[in-house]
Amino acid sequence: MNVLLADTSTAILSIALITDGTYEERLVDGNFSHSEDLLPEIEALLKRAEIEMRDLDLLIVTKGPGSFTGLRIGMASMKGIASALSIPLVSIPTLDAIAKAVEIYPGAVLSAIDAKKRKFYLSMKKNGETIIPDRDGNAEDVIGCIREEELPVLITGPDALLFAEKIREIDSSARIITDPEAPRNISRALLELGVRKFREKGADDIGEGPVYIRRSDAEEALEKKIREKMNGGV
Repeated sequence: MNVLLADTSTAILSIALITDGTYEERLVDGNFSHSEDLLPEIEALLKRAEIEMRDLDLLIVTKGPGSFTGLRIGMASMKGIASALSIPLVSIPTLDAIAKAVEIYPGAVLSAIDAKKRKFYLSMKKNGETIIPDRDGNAEDVIGCIREEELPVLITGPDALLFAEKIREIDSSARIITDPEAPRNISRALLELGVRKFREKGADDIGEGPVYIRRSDAEEALEKKIREKMNGGV
């Protein structure tokens, strides 16, 4: 089975290609340059594996939360390939894949992506169960759950170190540890989740797109304009 995977939801591009005889993954820190990096990286992976795009059997991509632009680039690129070549595509929540990559840890796992504006995209899981569902929050929102855990909470994700600092700013005694390999390539976790979803539910519907748990700047600006217009007309 030939599977192409990509995560463009953060500043770092995680990409991998699995074939019957090869496995290659790449972690590209291009500071959100996914529009420039994604397709050349895909072409390079295919060339080294000596297969063509049409030989792919499955595409897997993260669907958010994360960078609005990054998610749109990843989803649009993979949907374009899927549509042009009739290859099934499945999408996986970003924070699920991040947590899956460190599921061997026996305690709770807190996944963190810097969402800017002094907020983070967060989720917390333990033994496959969700403690905190995907949210746009900060350290104050999760410190209570962290204090309830017997084992230190493992903070992972591309912005684990930054979020750990925020936790320690409000509670220096908080029992937390940071993932020593963060940011890490989440391709193997994405592969397992994606193949499982495909086998259980099939490919995504053509209308399925990125998941945003925060409104974009454009949406907020539009709402502000509408409010100002309504207030001005009172």
